[in-house]
Formats: sequence, structure tokens, C-alpha cells
Amino acid sequence: MPRSAATSRFSRSRGLPRPAYGSWLASLRGEGFCAGARPARVLAWAAGDSDGEPAYCIGSPAAISHGTLAEWRHVGWHEIEHGGWNDELRRLTWVQLDGRRGTVPLAEPGRLPELFRERVEATIVVRRFVPLSGERGAVISARRDLGAAGTIQWHTSLTRGLTWRTAGVREAVDEALAETRAEYDFG
Repeated sequence: MPRSAATSRFSRSRGLPRPAYGSWLASLRGEGFCAGARPARVLAWAAGDSDGEPAYCIGSPAAISHGTLAEWRHVGWHEIEHGGWNDELRRLTWVQLDGRRGTVPLAEPGRLPELFRERVEATIVVRRFVPLSGERGAVISARRDLGAAGTIQWHTSLTRGLTWRTAGVREAVDEALAETRAEYDFG
């Protein structure tokens, strides 16, 4: 039984308005999140408002995207250290591995908060806590790019109460990272 054009479009865009899907897809391709001839799929999306202009937040297999028809921002799931949905403030927020923060207000988030949690967790290949001073320490993680590249990136972060300027912290974390990387040789 042949699929109609409407069914085919719906399966990729999940009901996202056609102009929004088109501009989002073009932006994804322009930033390298969508390789090859196969278009990216929308896993979940929600509409919002940006200074009176329609705005969208879209979760795809490789990234979370937010913006308007004219301007999009994309963040790979593997680049998000932590975040989540705040129901009281009606905002999806996150902190990236490099410290940058993102926030998207959404009146009706739909499945996005659940998808956010699932996709960020799916990137984690290794997570190890290394105690350095009582309950304080470092978290070492290996994160997989869920896009076409599938590369692994290693990252270290400190828990509250520690800084990289504290004597011996950098050396201890570097040693723990080297040991962990040797244990998990991803080639």
C-alpha cells in the first residue's frame, strides 16, 4: 500500500508546521547536524513565543533545537552536562559541558522534558565519580555524539566546593582521567 505525501511528511515532522520544519531542516544541514540525503526526524516538539513571533523547540535524534523560522540554535545532546524541565517556571533549561546555558520557555512542553532526559542519558557511555576531598570530587564522563559521527568525547567537572585552582586538584583529575580512558579504550 503506497504511503501518501501527507503520511510521509507527518512521520518525519510529527505535525510540526511545514514552514518551521523546512527552516529547521535547512539550519540543521547548514550546521552539520544532518548529514546525507536522509532528512532528520522530529522526535518531539513544542511551540512557544519569541517577542510575538512563533518559536519552536524541537528534539531530533542528534540535537535539541530552538528558535524561530529565521534563526535556530542547535545543541548536540552529547554537549549537555545536565538540565531538565522546571514545571513551576515552565522552562526547559540546561548547562553545556563548556559552561554555556540554555533556556526555552514552553507553555505546553508535550513530550520534550521526557525526550530531553532520555537523549542526554543516552549519550553517557562512562560516568565515574572520583572523590578528592570527602564528598567533594570530580566527575569523569565519556559522551557519545548521537548524530552520524558517533564520536566519543571525554569531559571532567568538579563538584561544588572545589576549584581547578586548588593545589593538586588538576593533577589528581588528570591522573584519574588517564586511568579511566585506559580502562575504556574506544579506539
